[in-house]
Amino acid sequence: MKKFLASVLCITLAMSFAACSKKPEQSTTVAAMAETTAAATAAPTEPSASATETTAFVNPASEFVKDRIEKLTVPAFTDEDGEEYEAEEYVFHFPELLIKSAYADSINKEMNQFYGKYEKEYKAALKDKTTPDLHLCDYIAYLTKDGILSIVFVEHGDNDCNDFYVYNIDAKTGEKVDNARIAKVAGVSNIRKAAMDALQNVYNKDENHNHRLKNYKIVKKKGKKLDEEERAIEKSFSEKHLNDKMRIGLTNEGKLFFISEYETGAGEFFGMYDSNGKDLYRGDNPYAYGERFSEDDEEDEEDEDEDDDYFYDDDEDED
Repeated sequence: MKKFLASVLCITLAMSFAACSKKPEQSTTVAAMAETTAAATAAPTEPSASATETTAFVNPASEFVKDRIEKLTVPAFTDEDGEEYEAEEYVFHFPELLIKSAYADSINKEMNQFYGKYEKEYKAALKDKTTPDLHLCDYIAYLTKDGILSIVFVEHGDNDCNDFYVYNIDAKTGEKVDNARIAKVAGVSNIRKAAMDALQNVYNKDENHNHRLKNYKIVKKKGKKLDEEERAIEKSFSEKHLNDKMRIGLTNEGKLFFISEYETGAGEFFGMYDSNGKDLYRGDNPYAYGERFSEDDEEDEEDEDEDDDYFYDDDEDED
């Protein structure tokens, strides 16, 4: 019996030693796994190609408007004065509506007429060995969450004059949207008043204008009369330019934008601006199609000499 118990005891001890001899191997394996996991966590991972790619901006209006691109080339030529001109390609951007309606069709037809006019002008320029005056057109397209599509088609030439054409259409029904509905969506009850406020913001925020306006009038020191340019600025606020039938539209946010002719310091030109006085045509507008000038492309022509005729203190009395 004693021998049997001794044998059992020996076997038990042997099994215990065997189990103990395996434990260090298991601990080593777990530790190695832990180190590997920690290293993987701590080491910076390279971003995938898809993560580094920047998602391109997609204009919501592109669901209803296709960017139609046309190109016209003027070959190299020498004019009658012996001046040589290099060949140049001009790119035109037209909005092509994908909406099925009579109004949408009329817009597309009008775009075809514009292009036909450009073709004739280019043929005439080639024949006369001159450069065409009209060399660029583009457009801006906004779509509100209510489904109102506002398209501003712009053509401009060498004289820096831009001609704006505005089309407001209900993307759901294809019907034309009038100014009354546009103003209602924007929460505006008086279009003319809103336009006057917006244009005043244009002048007061434009650093290239040494003018300060209040109540739509030039603010000057007492006894100082308006010069010709200043009188033209005040005329820009007349009902002839700003009224309930003026060209307006809606931005993607459902805010009003305005198009009117106003004094820029170099004459009267048409401009497109929002209620805050921001120029929506020049600069980087993501809703625009075609290459346009940005504000950085123009040289600053600010006069460092301050004009004593102006003051900027609202608390002072004005004449």
